[in-house]
Formats: sequence, structure tokens, C-alpha cells
Amino acid sequence: MSAWLDPEAVIGRIYEAVSAPDQWGEALEAVQQSLAADAMLLLYCDLAAGKPQVVESTGFNRESLAAYTADHLCDDDLIRESMNGPAGIIVSSSRHYRGKRFYTTDIFRFLLKPSDLLHIAGAATLNTSKVYASLWMARSDREPDFSVHDLHLFSGLLPHFARVTAVHHRVRRAEIQADMAVGAFDRVAVGVVLLDVRGAPVMVNREARRIADQKDGFGLLADRLAASESRQTHELRELVRKVSWVGPTGERAGGGALRLSRPSGRPDYHVVVLPLPRRCQPAAGNGAVEVLFITDTEKSQGPVDYLFGDLYGLTEAEVRLVSQLLLGGGLTGAAEQLGLSRNTVHSQLASVFQKTGTRRQSELLRLLMAGVAPVEPPDVNSGYSDPVFNPRPLSD
Repeated sequence: MSAWLDPEAVIGRIYEAVSAPDQWGEALEAVQQSLAADAMLLLYCDLAAGKPQVVESTGFNRESLAAYTADHLCDDDLIRESMNGPAGIIVSSSRHYRGKRFYTTDIFRFLLKPSDLLHIAGAATLNTSKVYASLWMARSDREPDFSVHDLHLFSGLLPHFARVTAVHHRVRRAEIQADMAVGAFDRVAVGVVLLDVRGAPVMVNREARRIADQKDGFGLLADRLAASESRQTHELRELVRKVSWVGPTGERAGGGALRLSRPSGRPDYHVVVLPLPRRCQPAAGNGAVEVLFITDTEKSQGPVDYLFGDLYGLTEAEVRLVSQLLLGGGLTGAAEQLGLSRNTVHSQLASVFQKTGTRRQSELLRLLMAGVAPVEPPDVNSGYSDPVFNPRPLSD
């Protein structure tokens, strides 16, 4: 070990990576130096989400590491052994893979050899039903294999990595859940803004951002909401303040609504502000406590057209008719827009009534507006981010 880098300094570098993940590289370099290794590798896997990934590495050939991670990591014998056993048990190329067997492993052929390395040892720092993390160290053939003393020093660092990777897992899961929540909000055709006790935006969905970006009666500042007129800005902020207010006996305002005019003269925005359920609110008051919904009445808030057919078995022609009726033009207007005769649209409407169990247009429209969520249709950014993950249909 270098004279300037004592064990406490190494452990300190490890814990610094908890709050600053970009310092994983420095932490591994410190560990590499303290163990007299030529390379280090830190793996992490949320077992509910997919395969192990490299958190950080030092000393490996970058191209070889990328190819090994993409094509061989999940099937590697050493990695599988560490995944199948308890945390803290060291897997070593010399202790468990003597002779030809080690030289046929994927980790030797595709990672160590291209990186001019020969010896490797590692262990799972976490290995539960939900998360797997492991730490690995390697040396070149110009250095001796890891001794019992080396492995003892390595073992002493594993509990610290276990604590740090456990925190990393919780933070990562929280980030994933937040991303999923934002993704779900972005599918809603109404603007959604989560607000804290000061009335500052905490989370904003795509529709709310679109409305704010128009700068036409509603704005999202760093710490407040705004309208186009000072009077309406005051009314909006006062509504937000009242909803977040809690009385001396714990009573809370039930929410409220207002209209925001638009300098362009286009139809007013409709704004509704409601408190979040108590179970969702942070005890310290440093998170979202209420939600604002803003509706652009000029934009259709109705359900996606093709979902009608999925729910009620409508034909494409019947879906087009229903879509026109939802726009409010009536049967005559729908016939004109679709270029059909009144007899044809009457026949299509009769079929729609039969399939949906309704008897008049008002019943039909009420059913469709209430029965299908007002969502944004999928776009080019929709779908799975990992093309390797192909869900199979459920079998009977």
C-alpha cells in the first residue's frame, strides 16, 4: 500500500461515492492502489430490471470491457458463481478455476486477455432477491497472483462496499420510480404540476410544460407559478396557498379552481388545485403536497380514437364517426366531414349503439368520455428502452 493512502482514506473514498456517484472512479482507483491491483471492476444489477451493468472500472481495455459486458457478462462462470452464492465469498481464478478451465471462461478470453491481465478475484457485496452487486480486482501476468493476505485486505473492504451499494440501489430505485411517475404523467392529456408547501413546482408533465412554453397566460417559474396578469397571478398563488394550508386542528382546504385568461384571446385555461393524500406527503414538508391540473380547453382532452375500437369492437369507419361526434358537430356535420350520406352514418351509428349498449347519442358520448382515459397517444419515444427485453405473451 502506498504510504500516503491508508485504509481509512480508502474507506473514506468509498463512502464519498454514496452522495457523489461520479466519484466511483476515484474510489476504485484508491482501492486498486491499496490492493496493488492493475484493474478494478464494480458491477450492479437491479434484478427486477435486467442484467448486471458496470458501475465503474479501472485498468481494463475499454472496447473489450464494452464487448464483454454486452455479450458475455451474464453467462460468465465466475460472475454466475458469485451471483449464486452468499455475499462476501471470494471467487478467485486460482482457487476455483485452476488449469484449463479458467482459460476457457469468458472473463479470461474476452476481458482479461485483451486487457493484458491474468489473475482475478472478486465477490458479491450484495446478493438478495432484489439486488446484486460485486467487486472484482485483477493483475497482469507480470505480477504474482493474489495472496491470502491480499484477499484478507480485499475482504475487509467488502462490508463498506455492501453499505454503499445498498444505498446506491435505494437511490437508483427512487430515481427509476420518479422517472416512471413522470412518464405516466406525460401520458395524461391534461397538464399536471406537483407543488411543494411554498407553491414551487416539484414535478411537471409534458402537457403542462407545453402550455407554459406558449407564454400565453400560464408560466412556470423556478419557485412559483405565474399568470399573464398580476391580479390573476395573485389569485393563482392564493389558491395554491389555501390548498396547502393546514388549520390548527389539522383541517385542510378541499381544493379549488379558477380560469386563467390568455393574452392571445384564445379560450381560458381551466385550473384545478387539490391536496395530495396525506400518505403521499413528506413529514418534513420538503416534497410535493398538492397537485395542479391545467386544461387547455382549445385542445381536445378526449380519449385516443383507436381505443374506442379496442373496447367495443368498432370498425375503423365506426371509430371515425364516433370521433367526429365527439367534436360536437352532430350527425349531419359528421356526415359532411366524412363525405358520407346520412343513411350511411345512420347505419353506422345504429351499429355503434348496438355494440356499446346505448340508445342515443348523449348516452354514447357520455359512455365514451367517462370510459376511456384522456391520454396522449404513443409517439416515437414510446416503448421499451432495452431492445433485448422482449416480453412474451401470457400463456393460457
